[in-house]
This record gives sequence, structure tokens and C-alpha cells, in this order.
Amino acid sequence: MRWTFLFCALLAVGCAQEPGDLRLSNEHHLAEPKLEFLGVAGVLIHWRGEGVLLDPFFSRSTLPELFWLTPDTAEIDRRMPPADDVTMLLLGHGHYDHALDVAWVMQKHAPQAITYGSTSAVHMLRAEIPKERLVDAQPHMASLADSASPVMQAKDNGWFYTRQRHIRAMPIQSMHAPNPLTPLMSGAYSEDLARFPRGFWNWKDGQTLAWLVDLLGEDGKPAYRIHYQDSAADAPYGFPPALKDDTSVNVEILPVASFQNAKHYPEDLLTLTQPDLVVLVHWEDFVGGTPDNPKILRQQKDVGAFIERVQQAAPKARAVIPRPLSEVALAPVTAP
Repeated sequence: MRWTFLFCALLAVGCAQEPGDLRLSNEHHLAEPKLEFLGVAGVLIHWRGEGVLLDPFFSRSTLPELFWLTPDTAEIDRRMPPADDVTMLLLGHGHYDHALDVAWVMQKHAPQAITYGSTSAVHMLRAEIPKERLVDAQPHMASLADSASPVMQAKDNGWFYTRQRHIRAMPIQSMHAPNPLTPLMSGAYSEDLARFPRGFWNWKDGQTLAWLVDLLGEDGKPAYRIHYQDSAADAPYGFPPALKDDTSVNVEILPVASFQNAKHYPEDLLTLTQPDLVVLVHWEDFVGGTPDNPKILRQQKDVGAFIERVQQAAPKARAVIPRPLSEVALAPVTAP
């Protein structure tokens, strides 16, 4: 019965489609500051000699391979940009398309990185990564004061800093919008795993985290504030908390996947933040295929509708849908 259910769930996700009329950006060799879109939900940013990496994933397994997942180390080695300066790796949740490649990336490509994630994600990664390179960020996350409150409250110890204190990040309580496979992949681990899960259904989401990332100037103040919404989520989950520094969000990184299953997403978030730049990620299919010829995520036929909603909610923002392994320019810092 379980295998029948798994097979039917996989069939329900349908087939990937061509991008069609979507206007995909495909820029390379840009001057910094910039962000590099690694594909799926992965983002890499270099800043003042340090780097921050979010949800790197390259192992595009085929449907049969989802029943016995292993990182595609050859593909990771071929696609991963230089990350020797990365000292902070931020993980949004524990599904395989976010967490499967993290250990190999840390070991081979980002040897200085410390990973920050949920309690459950840390328990999974302990199968491959020593505890001194993992931080349970969940107790530090900004969260709703109560179920009736629409405002996230930051913790006093909510910021994590990189070693040179050029970048800082704050975890935020979020949630994962449902899709046909989420019932199989929901849940959390409460103790360290001896080895990585193999079936995709055992890569449990745990507590989903959004992230607020500040790129700090020489004065220690935010030169850029970036909000990374790891998964489409019901409002106000994942929203940036109200902070006393009055710094506005310059860049929103928003996933397209399952947006139609989240309440008031992305309108309420963009109405709050009103960023200058919106970068749409997690739009392309990652089951098989190749980032060189990206297709639209299965069951995500209405990406155009999502773009329209973004533009209506944040009419002054520049909206970009990057191709995998391309770059997006950040506006130059304006001197005060």
C-alpha cells in the first residue's frame, strides 16, 4: 500500500514544461556586488572577502533515483562556483532538494563554512558533518508572539555573524506550502542520524526557516538587507521582524514553487518589504534534466501569474527570473 501511494504521488506531480515566453535573465561575469543563482533554491553571495551560501543543490535525481538518493558528487564538483571564502551556509529546511548536497559542498567546496539550520536538519547532517561545523538556529529564530499576532518578534540573540563580521543572518519562523508530496516528507528528527536517508520521503522538512541576511559595510551597518523566503508560506510566516535599526529590505529572494497553495503569498510580504529587487528562485524542474536546458517545475503552469502578482504588489521593484548558474547584479551602494 505504501509503495502504491508513493508511486501515485510521484505521478501526480506531472511533467516538466518548457519555459515558453518566460523572460529568463542569463548574465555572467558581473562586477560585485551580485548574487549567483545556483539553481533550484541555491544562492551564493561574496561580500568583502567572505561568502554566504544558501541551500546549494545540484543532484537532479531521476524519478527512480528518488527511492535511493545519493549526492551526485561529479555534478556538484562540475557546477559549484568557487566558495573558499564562504564561512556561513544557511539552510531553510530538510527536504532533499535543499539539504542533500550540503555535506559534500561543505567538505569539498566550502571548507570554512559553518551550517545554520533547524534542529531536525542539524540531526540529519550530523551523519556526515562534525558537530562543531553545525549550529541549531531554531531556538534563535524570530517568531510569532502568539497565534493571533501577525508580527514576528526577533530574539535578543537572533543574529549570527560570520568570522570577520562582514555578514550576519537571522533565522525566521516560516512554514512550507503544501504540495502532493509534502504529506510524505513532513516531520522532524529528534536525534542524530547514523547515515543520510535514502528514500526522498525520509528527508523530513523539520522547522522551515526564512532568513534575513545583512551585508555589512565598513561602519558595521547594513549596506544591503536581503530577505530569503525559503518556501512559499502563508502570511505572516517568514516575514522579516520589526527591527529598531529601520533598515529596509533591498532584495527579496522568493520561491515560485507551490505559491498557489500559500495564503496571501507573495502579496502581503511584498507590501510589507517593498524591495528594490525581487529574484524568483525554485521555479525550474529538478527531477532529472539539466540546468543547461531548464524546464518549469512540475505542476507549476502559472509562473506568469506569479510574476504579475509580484509586479502588482511591488510595482517599483525590478523582478528577475534567473537561469540556473547565472548572476544577478545588486545595485551599487549609495554613499550617505
